[in-house]
Amino acid sequence: MIFKKLRNNFSLLIDSSRHVWTFELAYKLVAFAVIFPIVLFTINFLMKIAGVNYLTNEYIQRAMTHPVVIFAIFLAMGIFVFYCTYEMTYLSVCFETKRTSCNASVVDIFYNSYKVFKNVFKPRHVGLSIFYFISILASNVTVWFNVLYSETNTNLIKMYIIRNHWYIKAEVIFMFVIIYAIVIPGIYAMNICMMEGLGFREAYKKSARMVKKHPMGTISALVVYNLVMLAIIGITYVLISVFLVAGVKILNMAYLGNAIFLSALRTERLIIKCILVCVAIPLSFSAISHMYYKYTDVDDITFEFTDIQEGPAKRRKIIYSIVLTAAVVADAFYLIMTFNNNPFENVAIFHETKVMAHRGASTETPENTMAAFQKAIDDMADYIELDVQLTSDGEVIVMHDSNAYRTTGVDENIVNMTYKEVRRLDAGSWYSDEYKGEKVPGLREVLELAQGKIKLNIELKPADNGEELARKTVALIEKYNMENDCVITSFSSSALSAAKSCDENIRVGYILSAAYGDYYDMKNIDFFSVNAAFLSKRTIDAIHNSGKQVYAWTVNNKDSIKNLTNKGVDGVITDNPVLARETIYSRDTSETIVNMIRYVFNQ
Repeated sequence: MIFKKLRNNFSLLIDSSRHVWTFELAYKLVAFAVIFPIVLFTINFLMKIAGVNYLTNEYIQRAMTHPVVIFAIFLAMGIFVFYCTYEMTYLSVCFETKRTSCNASVVDIFYNSYKVFKNVFKPRHVGLSIFYFISILASNVTVWFNVLYSETNTNLIKMYIIRNHWYIKAEVIFMFVIIYAIVIPGIYAMNICMMEGLGFREAYKKSARMVKKHPMGTISALVVYNLVMLAIIGITYVLISVFLVAGVKILNMAYLGNAIFLSALRTERLIIKCILVCVAIPLSFSAISHMYYKYTDVDDITFEFTDIQEGPAKRRKIIYSIVLTAAVVADAFYLIMTFNNNPFENVAIFHETKVMAHRGASTETPENTMAAFQKAIDDMADYIELDVQLTSDGEVIVMHDSNAYRTTGVDENIVNMTYKEVRRLDAGSWYSDEYKGEKVPGLREVLELAQGKIKLNIELKPADNGEELARKTVALIEKYNMENDCVITSFSSSALSAAKSCDENIRVGYILSAAYGDYYDMKNIDFFSVNAAFLSKRTIDAIHNSGKQVYAWTVNNKDSIKNLTNKGVDGVITDNPVLARETIYSRDTSETIVNMIRYVFNQ
């Protein structure tokens, strides 16, 4: 019974599938190609106008009260309604031409949709636009819940609703009751306006009469649609999860299983959200339109189809292909740009905390060695954090201590040793016999290993040669074209200034053992690397609002990593990158699912 109802609800979409998806594909791809750069520019512009450098939950209210921001929000809502209304107009005309067996092409439907669209956007239909914005969200509650679900949004709901006074909860419930009490009676108003040419008030009244005669049919159609979407989403997650688990088991990577699964799950969730946004309107409007045709008197439909001279079919296909190709190229460029460097990094809801492997994967391998760095890559860290010094003959090598004794057994300062002498040292035996003979690497070797695989957080450890160390480090970074994949840190502000003077575009960070004093506005500093013990939410927000990022060191405890990530740090420097990755990615995943995955991978 439910499958027959489901088939009926989507029958219009199925019958018109070729015309619908030809339009939807181009419409969505072109829209993204146009809207993405506009959204990026607008967000940055509005944050600048509102005097906010980093949009945290606490700064949202401050930004929202600015008149320009308020105007921009209403303008964005208007554009969204405009965009969705034309999409609905096309679908409505498409469904009508199929119902009347009219031999219409995509171009015919596009033109007739434009005619109807002009009529819908007249002043007497202003109420329809506002109503439609609300109803499109209300009728797709399952879709929007999945799209908007995130740790940040969940925290906002907990902060302002769940943990608030009882009357706040009551007000929210009452608000939703009112919304659905208004939306459901007018669910067919859009179809009536477009197909019967009535004004919004008349259309809403007729829709309410139709719903009053068929309340169960109308409500059940919306409920079935949302339940089906929920089932599809759930089944998709389950199937992909099974494949992920099987893949990890087959590849014998159980030690990374939880991190790989959660990482893939985030990507899977993002893809599903994008697909849901693309298909939500056609699917929901198909179900509503089916019920409209079922309950209305088709003799009331006044829509008249206009056949137009379209020109050669070959030319139309060429134009469509050119438009589609241009949109795909632009969209691919945006996706690659976003993957390499998140353009929304200063907006908390789009922010992602980076994992930085402290001296490589230093709990499982000897620190600051090629083995440690390769393990950090295998452990899916975002950055390797390493320390560099100069030898007596001016070579940049990787070692934390100024004296080589702790990790090599040779009691000599690095600054007094030549590169050849340093290379003869054994940097692995102190850790275990397995790593006997591990060499002290030069920065050149690390850059060669890291290229295209991982980014580097390079800490300068100057003796009295900070400027020379900075200059040679930057020169090596530039030689391997890794300016965008490396950051430089140091306790020495003069060394960082020297690095900036060599290349003003390279990002440098000042290391702080304790966070106090007026350091936020230090010039020529892009971020701060701070002892995790001194990072409160207020401190992190203050650093962010100065336009700078903040990294926390050294964090090896799950609760500490989760706490700092929730506070909004941009990166955590850790000896255990796998644990950090699991903890960060599990924030947006149910604890039950996380525990099940740990059980599957015996963790």
